[in-house]
Amino acid sequence: MSELARYRRWMTVCILTILMICFLIAALFPAIQTIGVGIALGAVISWINASYLGRKVRIMADDAVGGNLKRVNLGFLTRAALAVLGVFLAMQFPQYFNTYAVVGGLFLAQFSLLFIGIILSRNTEV
Repeated sequence: MSELARYRRWMTVCILTILMICFLIAALFPAIQTIGVGIALGAVISWINASYLGRKVRIMADDAVGGNLKRVNLGFLTRAALAVLGVFLAMQFPQYFNTYAVVGGLFLAQFSLLFIGIILSRNTEV
């Protein structure tokens, strides 16, 4: 199994755990329900963006191994548009989503990958 696949699997586990915690908070504490659901929306968008970037990097690596040296687009505009769409959705429905929580949730996949990388790199033997 490649390193990228292992990181993506652990990232998915972390994001699903965060989603579970967010939905539990939203269900148990109605006063802060919009914050929990907003973080969940941001986490889902962050996970989609990170998975999409990982897929693009895998395609680029496979092409490089195969000798295909064409320029590959990593889809930055697609990922940025998805993030803007999430924030726009939160602004249109403030009764369901807290906009600041959505923006904060957009960074969860990156932070989870950072901590997963630190943890998994310490467990490898040289």
